[in-house]
This record gives sequence, structure tokens and C-alpha cells, in this order.
Amino acid sequence: MSNEKEQQDMSNAELLHMLYARYFKLVYFSAYSVTKDRELAQDAVQETFLKAYCRIDSLKQQGQIHAWLKAVSRNVAIDMYRKQCREMYSYRLLQDACLGETSVEGAIVDQDFLSGLLSSLKPINRQALLLVYEYGFTYEQLADRQNTSIGAVKSRIHRAKQKLRGMALHMETIVEMPAHLLEAK
Repeated sequence: MSNEKEQQDMSNAELLHMLYARYFKLVYFSAYSVTKDRELAQDAVQETFLKAYCRIDSLKQQGQIHAWLKAVSRNVAIDMYRKQCREMYSYRLLQDACLGETSVEGAIVDQDFLSGLLSSLKPINRQALLLVYEYGFTYEQLADRQNTSIGAVKSRIHRAKQKLRGMALHMETIVEMPAHLLEAK
């Protein structure tokens, strides 16, 4: 009996169980190679097989289940790793502020500076940056939300980052200029 015929005869639950039994190690090691964390890799495996279950009908027709599962597990692991890194960064900032390593006033000034930079962006680019970096959206989720392609989302984020970098560098050079030069202008 061929593999394709076998898949067509199975129910969705049976097929998912078979896929899980056959590809668990592949999916787990693919996720672990990205995260280097057992628990996060296990979460990525669970999310990968959840995605597989949601797309089980299209997977039945595909011949490249192995490659699809590996790619999805890697992408899910990358998203989870990035989200964890953002959360850890936010936690460290909060911890530093509580321990007095950074002054609350300094944090407010930084927040105001960042808000000023963000407000100078086009609203669509600002929304893209905030949804990806602040709220953890993937490019695919953002593309769905903005009713556009993933390529357009990537371009918006790239342009917004470039503009922010340029403005931040410009602000740094103004701040570092000696006072007598600033008065002359």
C-alpha cells in the first residue's frame, strides 16, 4: 500500500497521530536547534503539530510533509525564541529600574525620546513596528491584519527601522555637539 493511499484512508486524527509518531524527533530537534531550550522546543513542537492539524486536509494532498513540518517547526521556534527574548529584555529593564541601576527619570526620558521618534513615522510603518516588536506579531499575522503581502510588511518594517536609525544618529550628533556650536546656528 502506498504512502499516499494510506494517508487518504486515514481519518484526520489518525493521520495526525501517525505524523506525530513519525516526525516528532525531526520537529523537536529542528525547534531545539533554534531555541537551545527543552521546554521552549516542546512548546514549538506542540504549536507545529497544532498548525499541522489545522492544515491536515492540505497536508494529505502534499507530498512534502517532512519538509513542511521541519520548516514550520523552525519558524515557530524562531517566533517563540524572539518573543522570549523580548520578554526577557522587558523584564531586565523593569528589574534594573526597580534596583535603581537606571533612574526612573532616565527611563521616562528614554520613553519620551522613543515616542517622539515613533511619532515621526508614517502611521502604517509605526503600526507595523509596534505590532511586530511590541506585541509579538509575526510578519504573516501582520500581513493578514493589514491586508497586504508579507513582502510589503517586510519593506515597511525595514524602511521604518532605517528612518529611526537615521533620526537617532542625527539626534546623537546634535547632543554630542559642543554648546558653542549649537548657539552659533
